[in-house]
This record gives sequence, structure tokens and C-alpha cells, in this order.
Amino acid sequence: MESRLELVRSNMMESGGTEEKVEVNQRHLIDKILARYSAEYVLYRELMQNADDAGSSSVEIQFHTEQCDPAKPNLSAKMEKVTFKNDGIPFRPEDWSRLKRIAEGNPDEQKIGAFGVGFYSLFSVCENPFVFSGSQCMAFYFKGDQLFAKRADVPEEDRDAWTSFLMDLREPMEIPNLDDFAKFLSTSMGFTANLRKITVKFDQHVIFCINKGMGEPESMQVDSRKVHTSSPQRMFTITGASMRKIQLTTEKYAPPSMLSLIYNSNNKHIDTSSGLPMEKANIFLRVVTASLDVNVARNFEREMERSTKKKPPKKTSFQLVYTGREELDASENNSSIFKDLVPFPNQGRVFIGFPTHQTTGCCSHMAARFIPSVERESIDFAERYLRIWNTELLTVGGLLCRIVYNNEMEQIHRLYRELVGYNDIVDKSKATTDDAKIMLERQAAHALASFTFQHSTPSPLVGSVQEEQFFKSSKTPALLMTSHGVQSALQSRILPEPGFNTPQLLNEFIKTIPTITPIVMDTCKKSVEKLQTFGILRKLDISDVLKELDTRPLNSSEMTSCMKWWIDHNKNSSIIGGTAPSQEMMQMRQKFLDAAILSTTEENDRLVALSSIKCWLNPKVIPLDMPVPESVLPFAVSRSLNSHDLGAYFGNWGELTLVEWVRYIANNSKELEVSATFSERVILVISKGYSHASAKSQAEICKILQVKKCIPTRYGMRIPRESYFDTVKLFDDLPIIRFENPKHTISDVVLTALGVRKHVELQLVFDRLISDGSWSHVDLVKYLTSVQGTLSQTEMNRLRETPIFTKEGEEPRTKMVDRKTGKNDPDGNPIVEKQEKKIYRRYKAKDLYTPTEALRNLKLPLIDWKSQGRGTGSTGWRSTSDESRFMAQLGLLSTPSLSCILALASPATDDKQLQMRALHYFIDNHKQYEDTYHPSQIDVAFLPCSDGKTYSIPNECFTNPEVQVLGFNSLHRDLVCVRDKLGIRENPDARRLVEAFLRSITKDVEKAKRIFEFMAGRMGDIGYQQWPKLRDIKFIPVISQNNIILVEPSQCYFESGEATFHKELFLYVDFGQVANSFLRSCGVKDEPTTMELASMLVKDPARFWNLSGGGERYLSVLRQIAGQYYHIRSNRRLLQDMKNTAFLVGIKKSQMAGLPDQTNDRKDGQEDGVEADQKDNQDEFVQYRLAKASDVFIIDDTMAQQIFSPLSAPMEPLLEEFYAHLGSDRLSRQIKETYTYSQNMGVTTRSKAVTDAIFERVPIIIYQMMSDNPQRQKELCHDDKYVKRNLKVIQARELRINRKFKHTGEQNVQPTTACADKSSFTIYISSLGEIDYYDIANALCALIFTRVRFNDAIVVERYLTATLTSLRRKGVPVDRILNIRKNVEKHKPIASPPSIETNHMGQQQSFVPTLTSQQLDQCTKQVLDVFGDCQEGYVRQLLAQERENHTENVINKLLNDNNYPRKKEVKSDKEILEEAQAESNRRAAIENNPGINQGVAGGFLDRIWSWKGSRQSTPVPPSPPPKPIEQEIVKKPRLPDSQGTITPNYTSNIKQNLRRAIHSCKSYSDQHLFSPPQINKVVESNNYCDVKPQHNLVACGQVKGIAFYIHRDVNPDDVQQQYNGAMGRFTDIIKGLATVFELKESTLHLFYDTQGSTIAFNMNGSLFMNLRYYLALHETDDMSLFKRTKRKEALIYWFMTICHELAHNFVSDHNSEHEFYMSSFAEVYLESLIRYLATININTDTNNTPTLPPPPTPQDLQ
Repeated sequence: MESRLELVRSNMMESGGTEEKVEVNQRHLIDKILARYSAEYVLYRELMQNADDAGSSSVEIQFHTEQCDPAKPNLSAKMEKVTFKNDGIPFRPEDWSRLKRIAEGNPDEQKIGAFGVGFYSLFSVCENPFVFSGSQCMAFYFKGDQLFAKRADVPEEDRDAWTSFLMDLREPMEIPNLDDFAKFLSTSMGFTANLRKITVKFDQHVIFCINKGMGEPESMQVDSRKVHTSSPQRMFTITGASMRKIQLTTEKYAPPSMLSLIYNSNNKHIDTSSGLPMEKANIFLRVVTASLDVNVARNFEREMERSTKKKPPKKTSFQLVYTGREELDASENNSSIFKDLVPFPNQGRVFIGFPTHQTTGCCSHMAARFIPSVERESIDFAERYLRIWNTELLTVGGLLCRIVYNNEMEQIHRLYRELVGYNDIVDKSKATTDDAKIMLERQAAHALASFTFQHSTPSPLVGSVQEEQFFKSSKTPALLMTSHGVQSALQSRILPEPGFNTPQLLNEFIKTIPTITPIVMDTCKKSVEKLQTFGILRKLDISDVLKELDTRPLNSSEMTSCMKWWIDHNKNSSIIGGTAPSQEMMQMRQKFLDAAILSTTEENDRLVALSSIKCWLNPKVIPLDMPVPESVLPFAVSRSLNSHDLGAYFGNWGELTLVEWVRYIANNSKELEVSATFSERVILVISKGYSHASAKSQAEICKILQVKKCIPTRYGMRIPRESYFDTVKLFDDLPIIRFENPKHTISDVVLTALGVRKHVELQLVFDRLISDGSWSHVDLVKYLTSVQGTLSQTEMNRLRETPIFTKEGEEPRTKMVDRKTGKNDPDGNPIVEKQEKKIYRRYKAKDLYTPTEALRNLKLPLIDWKSQGRGTGSTGWRSTSDESRFMAQLGLLSTPSLSCILALASPATDDKQLQMRALHYFIDNHKQYEDTYHPSQIDVAFLPCSDGKTYSIPNECFTNPEVQVLGFNSLHRDLVCVRDKLGIRENPDARRLVEAFLRSITKDVEKAKRIFEFMAGRMGDIGYQQWPKLRDIKFIPVISQNNIILVEPSQCYFESGEATFHKELFLYVDFGQVANSFLRSCGVKDEPTTMELASMLVKDPARFWNLSGGGERYLSVLRQIAGQYYHIRSNRRLLQDMKNTAFLVGIKKSQMAGLPDQTNDRKDGQEDGVEADQKDNQDEFVQYRLAKASDVFIIDDTMAQQIFSPLSAPMEPLLEEFYAHLGSDRLSRQIKETYTYSQNMGVTTRSKAVTDAIFERVPIIIYQMMSDNPQRQKELCHDDKYVKRNLKVIQARELRINRKFKHTGEQNVQPTTACADKSSFTIYISSLGEIDYYDIANALCALIFTRVRFNDAIVVERYLTATLTSLRRKGVPVDRILNIRKNVEKHKPIASPPSIETNHMGQQQSFVPTLTSQQLDQCTKQVLDVFGDCQEGYVRQLLAQERENHTENVINKLLNDNNYPRKKEVKSDKEILEEAQAESNRRAAIENNPGINQGVAGGFLDRIWSWKGSRQSTPVPPSPPPKPIEQEIVKKPRLPDSQGTITPNYTSNIKQNLRRAIHSCKSYSDQHLFSPPQINKVVESNNYCDVKPQHNLVACGQVKGIAFYIHRDVNPDDVQQQYNGAMGRFTDIIKGLATVFELKESTLHLFYDTQGSTIAFNMNGSLFMNLRYYLALHETDDMSLFKRTKRKEALIYWFMTICHELAHNFVSDHNSEHEFYMSSFAEVYLESLIRYLATININTDTNNTPTLPPPPTPQDLQ
């Protein structure tokens, strides 16, 4: 088939068929080529490559825009065209021809270009590129899809030395990112052959420039004896190599910006000398160039030419960029421009003229004549011959890397020899401090890390081929930096891992073997691992250790480290497979022991092989200064080793035992039997370790020494069994042991075990003492005591049963006996003479007592303790001596028995003195009878009672004489002090006491008090079983309705000194402090319990409210109940009653209407925000109501509270929680908020300003609020990132908030400046007026928190409006939160939102009066001439409302209105007669009492009232009850005339008394009794004082901080709604007078009633003022009139009223003394009142002098 096809083809070609031209769509061809040629900046890369091939040294790139800014470049402007220039060789004719042909590359094998498509990269950005070079130019353009070119000559005047490429961009483009473009150009300059400078211009401004400086090349040695110079297939051969240093310097335009100010650092130099800020940077590089000879076969050459359109070069070069440690430190490598040019520690890139995507595998860039793929971004490994070429060239790269590495290490080796020096022994245990050594180690580590190959990308073949050739190319081992300098890798070792064989130990004794330094290990860990993988480097092992040990002996510290390493090696070595050592391990251990030699130069200068060691020394057993065997390991080594490890890992080693050491001493030391000192030390060592030795070892030691003369005695060295202890002193000729050093504590146990004797046999002692017949039992006891430890039990029993001792005071009997004189008669017989011998009666020890004076006084049988025979007389008995203790063991009695001593003390003894001495002995020695003396079991009556005649047993008498009241006996008073010794109780037990108490119940209060006082002292004895009996019995006498009754303790309470309303509810008693303590234990309480109070409160809240006076007292009871809620809630019935009963205090607040000059007339800037807030709080009317919990709300929304004024719980956490438990809801849950607006204006300048403020501060807000309260993390629903990503701020017109109170259905609509829409996460802001950032804060909180708490909006507003500087000063970590630097933070506040003009339609036009003030006065006079009874203020008001015909229109209105306000009522004839009669009676009384007349007429009060006119005598009747709100009060009450007398009593210290009276005033809510100041009282009739009206008042709230009370029949809402403004003005007057008198505001109170004559009253120092009289006397609807006259009148009137009430602090009656003090108060504080009046801004009409109302009468002022 194939041959047939070939035949057809041959015939067709020979037959001359029709020939047709192949058409090519050039546009599509270029586009498809460029599609594979799409790398970043490919256009500039190709043009720079062509410029470098053309020998260009400088390149200039220009970006052109339409609008050029001559001052500075506008980088945001888009460029229209690009010009590329180079100063290389101008185009030759063949270059112009090749430029028109696609895919015909440069045939010069020395040039990079190979595919002929580089120029056509221009078509990627333009359609018609233009080329200018030399004397000619060429333009390219498309006609359809075909590309055409036109060439022409350039006029002489237009020619220059540049080859230029002009590109009109296809469409305007943004300039390339300057930082990335500068990085690309800097990296491209790395391997350019000719290029030295690149300049980038934007219009006429230079925005980037890079210069390349090159040093002279330095030749590098390429020794064929050390490295292979050819590639594996010998295609390339290195003929030489050189190194050249390069410096790259750049200048880049750095426009100033916020980020540049923030992130600019000191190492970035900004130069502005050229007019523009230019950032300068430089870097140093080393470029190594290898010259290559190329040798390829002919067929290979042909295939290469076919593929690349050019022949392979005969010679070429291979370049490598290596940055050494020195260059890296000297370069400004932190500049981002050089990031890709200095790859360390990352991989470098392959350069084919310019950088490609292919990495090199090491930390160096490489450039060579690699054949790239078409897109010029990677090496071509696809085509067969190109793969071979590129692979061979890569092996040259690995070879060149090895040459550079060897050269670098040889340089380091030379410097190391010169600066540090080489030593055979190096101490590696300490870190080096040699700066030169550290520097060289770092350079070596850098070199090794730089040439450690990694996985290259995209082709891993690049890295693997070079790595393989790197290790194969060298004929010598690689050089590494070690502890011994630069050494061959084969001679170097790696220390094991830290957790395996402890490298530190190896460093301490391995000093001749080079090991890799820590710097190299830390820096080049992967490099070291690769060297291990290739088998070039290995770890230090046991063979190296043995080599080190064979080289030299080790000192003590080195041997210690060596042995520790050996132990560690055995613990972790894999050759230990089981518990038993293997054969291999035993062989290795023997080699180690044989090789290890210890040099003990510091001790005795000898060499010790470890193989000769058998044991080690324990200094706790054997001292270090004692001789030991030579097989003992020196302690200088063993002291740092564990004994267990020594025995486990060094063969059969063991601790030197005491037995072996004793055997060594006994066999090798002659001093043991010669030197007493040495023998003493040996015995001391044995004594210390003897108790720790086994029984076998102890026996062995004794066996060794028992035959040695090792015991020093006073008669020389003796064997143990011939020696005696020094305690054996019975005979003088015994060999007693004697040790030289008394400080040595030699154990008697050891000496005894060796055989040293402690005593002489007892029989021998008896024989020697009794033989001469003159022995003493005292001397016998002394000896026996000294040897009692040696006496057997049989011998002790024999001594106990033998009568040996005599009794004191008993005379001996005499007996005549024969005695040899020692002489002989003439017959030689001994001469015997008669001698009288005393024979004593002997007793056993248990039949006698110790000879003490106390027992002698008791006439008991005592032992005779006097020396006899050889004794020297009486030595005295000592109870603490060893002899006395020994005698006690024999049975000698020291104390009489209990029965004996009690019998001696009982009346049965006729001897009174003996009886008394026995009792005293028993008391003095009571501790000896504690175990046997039990008072309840004693039946001997030996205790004298209080009468001195009767004796009693302990269980039937007591020490407290008061018990006689209940019929009990008491102990004699002389024995009370020893009652504890006798076991006598102070009082009877609880059972007997309670029984007696119950029999003594009486209604006699005094007797009961004595009983209670006695029982109070016995409360501690009464047990819990008896208290229930006492609590359930009626035994307390109480006076009830003039009768004495007995009640239970739970039915009464203790009387307190305070006046409390509880006394009217409960029974109270008081038997004195002592008796009360007993009653309290029985169940009487100080006050009702919280449960009882709660029950009574719920039962009748209204009565409780009335008795307590309401207000603060009632709240204090609620607080008490709230504090015990968790106890109360267990009573479910009471809890349910509390929920369903209206007993809780609900507070209702409403605003007071103030004076006009306090609101409208206030000037700007007079009050700051704090003062305004305080004023708002003072303008509130606060009233109290009793309500159920469900009708009271907990305030957590102050705005809703101000709008709807619901009944609210007191704002106290305790009460709020209590109300919530009972069913009160939070106010915020009852408020439903909706928002409306008229027009959505979208995003505006104002909304953007608010958005920026929120975005800037929301991280601070969230961070700080979460830090202040971490528990709120659960309430945070959105973080700052979410807010910045989703929040929208939109401006709207007429933004309003609609609030609905669910509980009542009330609604309120108010304009607002901001609100939040949670569904769309949007904040709407108003377009009118200034933005209130509190509203914005409230809206923001609603978006980011699931629950908005009480003060959240206030806190957020502070963070939104405060400056960053202010926040920092307050401790907010602003910089850390915002992640900005403090030194560039701008100290500026948040920009205020843009102001928006107010809608003119919404403005209120100011009211323009139509009359001047003079005209108004004239018209007023005209109207009053017609209606003289009409109020002047009302007339003025009507006149101001008219616009024309003012007087006529007002008169017409008054004619049609019969209810206009009148000045005073017109009285009937009857009323006039009654008043005249009263006046006549008053004058008659004055005439009948001239003294009083004089006091009144010339008194101080008359002077005061004379200021503004005469006093009125007509009384003012009380005002009627309040009318509905819609009606207006038109009638005002008038006061009756004042009646009374003035009889002042002069006092010299009146001012002091007045001051005391001022300070004695107090708030009525206080819980303390009022104690008036002490003065001299005048006895007078008490017929004026009546404070009963106070009992009909109840607290209902506060008005501007002053407590307000009302009559219980009056509704507080009616008073508030009808007299709202008047209440506020009256309060201001009273508070002003408080400052005049220096009174606390809490001492003043207001009240309102509907009838009565009480103007004011003083209740225990609390002052009460009647609002009703203020309304009748001084209140007016005409504010101008109030300001001119009424306010001043009211101040003077109530000034005198307060003076009157303050006088009651001295005198309660209305008498002359009271009048005196009242006048004194007025005189003292008049000046203060005048000063206060002068400060009030009142426009007083000097022509109109108002008439003051009369002062209050004593009957009115209570």
C-alpha cells in the first residue's frame, strides 16, 4: 500500500499538475502565535532582548498620555501610545528584510532570537507599529486580514542614534503597575550582555531608572584534577571560569500617600533633588561565567539547525548569579524591586536572555543558551535533540555550582586558618564567642544552603539533573564547616538527635573528631540530610567514640561525660533487644571498657582503665579519706553517675560493701592493731553502716574483727571480749574502752556485737559486796541502775521479790558477832573479838514509798535512803535520778492510791490537820489521779460545802453560789479556784436546770428578770433538746391593756430606742440587756422577720403604707424583702399573694413646667450639658403609687419612660430583680418602634461622613466593649468585618420614629436624626439639622447586638465622637486595635456631618408684638379704669393678643365674660360685720395687755412687713378641693389674722443656739430620733401646737428633689396635672431659701391638703410647707407679674415662715420665747436673704409696689 502511494505521488509531481499558492490569514496567524506567547510584559521582554542582541547599552521606554501634567506624573491617567528606544546597532538591510518575515529568526548562533516572532509581540497592543532605525523607517498596517509594510528613508534632520519603536495602542490602557514593572526590569538586567541602563518615562517625567555597574572579572580555578570539566556526553567542556561583581542601582518614583507615610521605614531613602520624590535602592551580586567549548556530531548539528534555524555555536557561556553572605548583608535586599533578583532562600530562575518560569532547584539564577519552548517561559524537553542539548547544558550548571561552592569553601578555609587557626583538640562543650569564627560559620552555612537543590518547577528535571552532576562532578569530597574548621565531608560527623544520644555529652569528650557546627545544622538541616542520603556524611557512632578513646586518656570530667553517654547509648540503642545483654552488646562493652583510660592527675597521677574497675564508692558508707581497693572507681567520676546505671551498663560492677572494705582493712592495713586513732575511725565507719547491713554482713564483720586487737582501752589495744564499757565502774582494775575523740558517736550495738562487756555478773557483785558485811542497799541500787540494760528479766524479778531495803525511822536491832582482828595469839591462832552488829529489818520495794516530804507529812512508810557501810553519809533522794526510775521498776511507790488519799481526806479521820494535808496533796497531784478519779463515781464525802460544816460528794455540789436560788448546794469558796481539779461543775446540768426554771414561772416582772438574767448565764449549757420546750411555753410577762399576761417568745419582740411604726403592729418587751439575751435564744426577735413583714405587708398594703409614712420607709421594707426573696420564694402561697397584690411601689415621673426665664430666656453658652441635664432632672415631678407587679415596669428604655411615663420600678438592681421575679416586665419589651420617612435621598456626603466614622470606630467599639464585659460576646451578632462589608448608611427626609406602648396602646411620633433597619442592615439618617450621634449610636447598637443594654448607646456615642488622642489618653489601645503606628496617627476629631439648610417651610415665624411696653401700660390702665377688679396680668394678656383697636376689643370681651379673674372676692354684709367684730376683739385684747401691744407694735415683724406696705388683717380662707383639670382655679384662699404674743427672753449666745437649731433639722425619712438643742425653757401653757394633720399625709414622690406629701384623700395625678408649673416654681422658692438658711434640701418637704389652716409645721426637725397656701397667696398665670413682684413677695413670706418653724427647734409652744427666737432667726439671716434677692434677675417696676400678704399666724404655722 505504501509503495503504491509513493508511485502515485511520483507520477503527480512529474506530470506537472496545476500549481496553486497556499494562502495564509496573517492576522489569524499572528493572533494564534501571540496566544502562546502571552507571558506578562512579553512585549518589553522581546524588545529588550533584541536591544541586547543589537549591542545596546541603554534602553528608554516612554508612556504617552493625551493630557500631560508638567508638575508631576498622573499615574492614574491612561496611556495612548508607547515608545521603545535603544542605542544599539542600527538596522541593517537584512534586518529590515527579516523584520517583514514571520517565523524567521536571527541566524546568528550567538544571538538569543530563534523563532522570528519576537517583533510581532508588538501586535498584541497595537495595529500599526512603526520602526525607526538609522536612516530608514518602516510602518506596518493591516488591509483586511493581510499585513503590509512600508519602508522609507528618513530625512537627515530627523535622524538620531536611537532605534525606536512607536506603538499607537489599540485602546487606551493603564500604565503597568510601577512596582511590578520595576521588579521585572531589575530582574531582566541580571544577565544582559550589553544592557547597562533602562529608563522609564511617563510623558516627560522619569519614573524609573536602573543602572548596572560591573567590576573587573576575577579568574576562578578550574582544576581538572579536582572536578570533571566535561558534560556526561562530552558535548560541553568548561575551558575557564571567572567571577564578576555587579551592582544594580535603581530610582523609582514614590508618590506621597497615606500608605507611604505609614509603611515608610528608615531603610528607604527618598530623594527629591530631581523635583520628584524618588526611592533609591541598590544591590550587590556575583555573576560567575563559565566559557564552554561546544562539540556536537554533524547529524546532531543538522537536526538542531532544522529546529532552531541556526547552527549550534562552537563556543558559548554559562552564567550563574550567586549572592554570598557578604553581598547579602551589604545589599538593600529588603527593597521589593530586587525581590526576584536575589532568590535566597528561595529557588532561582533560568534565564534565556530574560527570566522564565522555570526554577533552577538551587538559590542561584542561571543563564545559558538553553533552547526554550515557543512561549519562551520554560526549557524545551519535548523535542529529542533539543532535550539532549538542554540536558547536557544543565549538567554544566551542576558542575559550575560545584566549582563555585568549592571556590567559596576554599576561601573560607583560607580565612579560617588566618583568623581562627586549626587545632587537633577542640573543646566543643562551650558555645564559641569568636566573632570571626561565627562569621565564617555563617558564610559556610550560607554557601551550603545556596547549593542545596530542591524540587524545581515546572520541570523537576532541571533540579534533579543539576543535583546529580553537583555530587558526581567533583573528584574530591565536599568541604564542610565543622568544629575543627573546614574539613572533608568524609572526615566530618553529625551529632545524633538531641533526644537520642545527648549531643552535649559527646561534645564534652569528643574533641579530636570534627563535627558539624550548630550554626550549620540549624541553617542547613535539609542540606545535611541530603548529604546523609548520598552517603557523603554520616552520624557520629560508637566506632568514632572508640577512636577518640584510643587517641588519648580522659580526665575526670571527660570520663564522666563519656560514661553518661555510654549509659544513654545503651538505654536507647537498638542492639538491646531484651532484658538480658546480648553477645554483641557484651563484646562492644568490653571494647569500650578496654579503650577508656582515666587519667587521675588531680588525685594521684595514675592511669586507670575502666576494665580494671569492679565497684564504686558510696561516701555515705565509707569516707573518701579512708583507704579503698584499687578496683574502686574514683569518686570524682562516680559522684555524677547513678548507681543503678553503673551496675546495669558496665558489667558486674557493684557498690563497695562494708564487709569487703572491712576485709580489705583487716588484711592490708597494719594500723588497725597499732594505731588507736585509725582503729577508732574504722570502728566509727562500721558503727555508721552497721544498722543498714544485713544480718549476714553483720556477722561477717564481727567475725573478722573479733580476733583483731582493734579495741583501744586504758591498758592498750585489746580484743573485744577482753574490754569493758566505761559504764562498768564497780572495780578499778577493769580494761575500760577509751576513745580519743569524744565527738565520735560509736554505737554501743557494734561494740556489744564485737564482744565488749557491759557489766560484771550479778552473783559476783553480790559476793564482793556482802563478803565484808558492810554493804549498803543504796550503793547496790546505784550500780544496778548503771547496768540495768544488761539485767535479764529473771534477775529483775529476783530483785523485786527480795527484801533488800529498810524503812525510814525504824531502828535496827543489835547482835554480837565474832570478828578477826588480823592478829594471832602465841599459839598462832587468829585473835577473834566480839563486835556489835546492827541488824536491819528488810522490806520489798513495793511495800515502801519514796522518801519525799509530802509523803512524809501523810505518815506513809518511806524507804530509808541513807548510805551505809562504805557510804559517806546521806546523798539525798532525787525523783528525777536514774536510781529513782530503777527503783520504780522494782516496785517502789511514789504516789498513794486514790482510795488511800480520799480516805485520809474524809471526815472519818479524826485528825483535822492530816485531813487537810491529804486534801491539799490530792489537789496538788490531781494529774496523777486523772485516770482513776471520776467524780460521778466517788461515794466518799470529802468536799467541804459553803457552810464549812457539811461535806459532800463531787456530784452533789456546784461552784456557783447563785444556784442556791434553785435549791442546790455550793462548794466552799476557798475551793472554787480548784474546781476543775476536783471535777466540780459550776452549775447543774441543763435537764435539772430547765426543770427548776419551769417550776419558777411567775408574773412578777422583777423576779422574772432575775430568773432570766440567771438563765442568760446558763444558755451555753442548755442543749438543743431543751430549747424547744422553752420556745413553746408561755413564761414571759407582758403588759397588755394594763394587765400582765404570759406569752410565748415567738409572740413578742424586743423594744428598741427608735421610733418605728412596727410598735403599733407587734408586742415589745425589754428586761435588760442580760435577760434579753436569754429571751432571744428562746425565740424573741429584735424585729419581725422578713417573712413576717412580707405577710403583713401583703395582707394590708394600704395600712402599712400609712403607718410607715410611705416613700423611703416603705421602700426600705421592700428592699429588705427583696434581699430575702430566695428565702421567701419557698413559701408558694405567700409568693402568689405577692404577685396578685398591689403592694409594690410604682414611680411615676412627669415634667414640671418651669419659669420662662429658666427656659426661653437662657442665653447661649450659659449652661453646659451637665448643668442642663441636672436641670432636666430637677424639673421632674416624681410620685409613688402602690401597684401590682404586672402594672409596674423595669426601666431599660429612658426615652420611652420620658414619653409614656409608666409606673416604673425604683432604679435599684436589687428591687428591679425582685420586681422581675414577681412579674414586672422590662419596658423595652413593651415598646414597639417603627420608622417612617418621606423621601429616600440615597448616599450623600453626610451619609458618607457617618459611614466613615462608623467604619473607623467600630473595631474600637467592639473590642473595648467586649474587653470591659467578656460575657457580652454571646450578645454580639455581627463583628466589625461584617459591619464594614454590609452596613449601608442612607439619608432620608422627615425621618420619624413611632413608638407604641403595648400595655396601654399609647403611641408617640417624634422626629429623629437616625434609625436602624435590621432586615437590610441599614442606618437611615435625617437630612435636617445637626446629626445627634446618640441616635446613630443607638441605631448601631441595635444592629450589632442581640440585646441593647441601658448605657450601650452612651458608651458607643463616646467612642464615635471622641478623638483618637482622647481615647488613647483614656487607656483605649487604639493603635493595637486599628493596626496602625502611633507616630503617624492624625489627632483629629470625626468630621461633622455636612450641614443641610433648614426647610423654610418648617421654620416658625417669631411673634412680633403690636404694642410697645409704654403703649401696653397705657392700654392696661385704660382697661383697669373700667374693670378695676380684674387681674392686671389677665388684662395685659388680652391686650397682647389683639392686632388693632386693643382697648376697645378687650373691654368688649370682658363685658361678655363674667368669669374673668378678679383681684379679690366681693364680701357680703354679713362677712364684713364678722370681720369687723374680730378686729374689734383683737384690738381689745391688745389694749388689755399693753406689754403685748408694745411687743407687736415695735417688734421685728412689724419692721419686716413695713418694707412693702401695711399688714393685712383679713384672714384668707382655705381653698376649696381641687377641681377637674379642665377647670381653672379662680379663687384663692386667704389666711386668718395672726394672733399671739411676743415675750422675748434675751440670751447672750443666741447666734450659737440658732446655728445649732439649723443643724438639728433633718429629713423626715431619717430613722433617728430628733433631739432638740438644750436651752432654758419657759414654762407656759401648751395650747397651740397641733401636728395631727401630718398623720393624714402620705408620701407620693419628689418634686425637683424635694419630698412631696399629699392628703390621703387626694389623687396625686390631679395635683400634678392641675398645679404642674406652680409646684415647680414653689419648689424653686423653697430651695432658694434653703441656701439662705444653709439648710440641707432633704430637711425641707412640701405637702398639699384641701382644707385646714396649717401653712407649715415642724415634725421633729423636719420642715413641711403647704403648697395650697402658695397657690392662694403667690401663684399667678402672668409670668411677667410673677417675675416682677410675686416671686419676691413669696420669698419674703416663706422666709418668715421658715423662721417661725426653725424657732420650734427650740420651743415647741407658741409663746413669747418662741416669738423671740423667730425674730432672732430673721435678724441673723436677713442679710443673707437680701443678698439672695439681689442675685435674682427680676425686672421690678419701681412705680408699682405690691402689697404683701400677712405673715402666717402661730395657729397656721405648726
